[in-house]
Amino acid sequence: MLGSYKRYWEPSLTEVVGLSVPVGAIATFLTQPLEFVKTRIQVRTEGIGLRQLRNELGVNPWRIFREIHETGGGLSHFYYGFDAALYSRLGYLFIRNFLYKAIYDQVKPVKPFNDLTLREKAVLSGSVGAFAAFVTSPFELAQVRMIADGGLPQSIRRNYKSAFDAINRIQVEEGGSSALFRGAFAHVVKLAALNISLTGPYDYMKEKIWLVFGDFGFNHFLALTWASFWATVFTLPLDNVQTRVLKAFPDPSKNRLNYQNYLDVFKQIYFYERIHGFYAGAIPYYGKMFLTAWLTCTLVNGVMDSQKRAAGLEEWQI
Repeated sequence: MLGSYKRYWEPSLTEVVGLSVPVGAIATFLTQPLEFVKTRIQVRTEGIGLRQLRNELGVNPWRIFREIHETGGGLSHFYYGFDAALYSRLGYLFIRNFLYKAIYDQVKPVKPFNDLTLREKAVLSGSVGAFAAFVTSPFELAQVRMIADGGLPQSIRRNYKSAFDAINRIQVEEGGSSALFRGAFAHVVKLAALNISLTGPYDYMKEKIWLVFGDFGFNHFLALTWASFWATVFTLPLDNVQTRVLKAFPDPSKNRLNYQNYLDVFKQIYFYERIHGFYAGAIPYYGKMFLTAWLTCTLVNGVMDSQKRAAGLEEWQI
């Protein structure tokens, strides 16, 4: 009979936040070495044409990994700046998911069919995501600078001790709290583009695979492989621009290149590095995109499916 099964279930606010934050922590920990190598590649690539060097000297991730590892410190060296990365990621997830779920639950009950439209969901998700990205951008600034530090000459390294030491010194040395939001616009735009370029291709490819092959074990894997590729294509140029802006010194004499605005960053990247400059760090960046998305889907879907079964939903509803 139509009413013999539970027709509807969704996670509570506590479940959404309580699940997304620890999953984000696991993904951040496992992908930190990839983020570290990617950022170092971007630092080395800056102005590589100006220095009359070949692009491959700056973008080979295996070479960069070996060089960093051989300087000492072992694997732990790749986790310098991890605290800033963790605060940035977890803060973003907590703020975005908390606000989204809280607002969704307030608006949804008065809507027809007990749900929001896709356009309404997109507007809500984009708005709270942009706010979360802006609020957590100081930790993104600290992370990029801490990772980039080892790729700079010894005489101009910042030598931050931790994420909060970085934030405190930036405020003191660079003109107050406003300095913490250097590059915040780039961070917001990159995360917005990432959400669109990752979820859209994922949903499209997952549906196409299901229509052709049915529901088999590799649907998620193949869809994420496809989606991570397009996310890399669309957002890595923005990530390179963000890294240039965030790592820059207020003193122009300490920078390899100086930029007047975001458009000037794009212009100088193309002038000195051509298209290669926009995709510096592509391999570790793609690896991070895929691993983060795969861990998130696997862990979150696994927990959610268990909760749906416990709530009385049938297998065909899960």
